[in-house]
Amino acid sequence: MTSTLVSTTRPSEPVSTNRPNLAEMAAAAKSDRNRAVDFYRAVAMCAVALGHWAAVALAINADGEVIGGNALEQAPQMSWITWLFQVMPLFFVVGGFSSAMSLDAHTKNDGRPQDWVVARLRRMVAPTVILAGAWVGILAIASAAGVGHLAAAGAVAAAIPLWFLANYTIDTAIAPYVLPAFRRNPGLVAGGGVALFGLLEIVRLAGVPYLPQLNWVLGWLLFQVAGFAWRDGLLPTGRNLLLTAGGLWVAALAAVTVGPYPTTMVNVAGIEHSPANPPTLALMLFGAAYSATALALAPAINRWLANSPRAWAGVVAANTIAMSVYLWHMTAASAAGAIMYATGNLPTAAVGTADWWVQKLPLIGLSLVILAAIVAIVARFEQRALLAPRVAWKGGPVSMMVAAGIVSASIKLWVAGNITAATIGMVGLLIVWFAAIKAPSDESLELAA
Repeated sequence: MTSTLVSTTRPSEPVSTNRPNLAEMAAAAKSDRNRAVDFYRAVAMCAVALGHWAAVALAINADGEVIGGNALEQAPQMSWITWLFQVMPLFFVVGGFSSAMSLDAHTKNDGRPQDWVVARLRRMVAPTVILAGAWVGILAIASAAGVGHLAAAGAVAAAIPLWFLANYTIDTAIAPYVLPAFRRNPGLVAGGGVALFGLLEIVRLAGVPYLPQLNWVLGWLLFQVAGFAWRDGLLPTGRNLLLTAGGLWVAALAAVTVGPYPTTMVNVAGIEHSPANPPTLALMLFGAAYSATALALAPAINRWLANSPRAWAGVVAANTIAMSVYLWHMTAASAAGAIMYATGNLPTAAVGTADWWVQKLPLIGLSLVILAAIVAIVARFEQRALLAPRVAWKGGPVSMMVAAGIVSASIKLWVAGNITAATIGMVGLLIVWFAAIKAPSDESLELAA
């Protein structure tokens, strides 16, 4: 997920205590680096935060209690906003490109698949564990103070953006095996995956339960495979890619106008054919169109970043805090909502109206201020995980898969929207981190001990 902006130390080499500064990290990029990958990753994290903040609807009911929900449930006309901020398909494409590049370097040095997987998981899980540990502590303190129900609501809200980590963990764990298979027969892997997805989508539309849930993994995996194809130069380029993107946009629009799918590209409770639970054909078409457009613009972005050291340094800096922004933005929104409620400044206008947006601006601004303060504290853990030397996995590939599965299942429980499940998920994540994934020399949680 995170970009390898500097080379990592092999397990047998002495570990340097001198970490590179931002300027050194920016200067270390090779001239042929696909800088658009780093740019899109950073932009995606910011887009997700802004999209979630825009979709939060807080109000006071007749009993004076705070009501929290998704603005799209009360104002479906706002669904257009999801076409701007649903960036997860592109994020998985970018992740596939980065994984292929990283795996190439790893296998060139005869590295084992499980060692690569655990290195990637440590980068993802280390900052996530800080979030989990913080909320477990908040829940304990709040329960002792008699306000556990308020903390429970915050813990559930904080997990809203984490669903993608559960899927990304699985895709990361199987990447060392999917990438070689794709390279042996790209048409079979990509075409077969698309065909299977389509079959499962037909089954879902027919009302068959359970089986279509396989598209939870397959749908997002197909975007990762598209990233593999991008890395290997197998996708159209130039005008052909723009024409492809245009055709995909037409298909996506047809799916939500002529087809049975809703306009929104994020989950909304109570609607039929919710687009991401699991991914639907409409989301796949939209994600492919969005990603193709971004890939068509990538050469221009690369030229801009290569010729603008200041802009490139900004992208590098953003990538060192991107995960922290992603993980903590809903925690910041929860804190901002609590402050606005206490001061009597929550929006009162009808959701989706111009007045509502005006009243909502202070809430978004306060969320940004609180997030900046949180990131200033927690980003060090993400940066330590990013720059940490690689330490080999003690077991084999099966045990690594089991650990990755536990991480994924724990995060799934956390995002279930139920405080009991969320608590089990957070505790499970902490246990698997300290018992199995955390490297003996890992300092990323030093300050949290």
